[in-house]
Amino acid sequence: MTRTHEAQIQTGWDVYGSDNEKIGDVAGIANDHFIIEKGFLFTTDIYVPMSAVASLGEERVYLAYTKDQVEDEDWSSPPTGDAANTADHTVGADRDAYAATDTDRDTLERREERLTVDKQTQKAGDVHVGKHIEEDRQAVDVPVTREEVHLERRAVDRPADEGSLSEDSIDVPVYEERVEAGKETRVVEELDVEKSAHTDTARVEETVRREEFDVDDDSGAAR
Repeated sequence: MTRTHEAQIQTGWDVYGSDNEKIGDVAGIANDHFIIEKGFLFTTDIYVPMSAVASLGEERVYLAYTKDQVEDEDWSSPPTGDAANTADHTVGADRDAYAATDTDRDTLERREERLTVDKQTQKAGDVHVGKHIEEDRQAVDVPVTREEVHLERRAVDRPADEGSLSEDSIDVPVYEERVEAGKETRVVEELDVEKSAHTDTARVEETVRREEFDVDDDSGAAR
């Protein structure tokens, strides 16, 4: 019977011991063994000989070993022909005992929907930063200097230089400061533009469904 197990066992099937304790899942299948990947129970992959299989159920593999016996076995490498035969002889009695207590069972799965959330980044808008020109009137008081001529008369009495009377004159240059307005462009302020990300919480609500078991028993048998 064990020679046909490799043709029936599928990856992903549950593996149970003879004590009905789950041991793991089938991760790979070979001609004379299948693999249980390392996980919670095992620190390395387990290579279970096909000769250790007691029976097959609904996507399940039942071993002739208990879970504790599997943990004690040295199945850390693929079995050789001698190892497979040894396993077949040492657990023969356990296999017979398990087969005698094996019962028919059906499994009904109960499923439910769970809300999943995905996030996508999309453009929310633009912040336009620019500048424009405005005009103001400015007035500046600037001190300016100008020269003025003052005339002062005083009485004198002294001999004049030789010569006749004449109509003489003198020119006195007079200076003044004049204001000329000009404009100078200067940088008076800077505006730094940068972005930062802030995280808020968005609530997502959706209706999810789940299956519930309905049991209608008119047999009167206790469950």
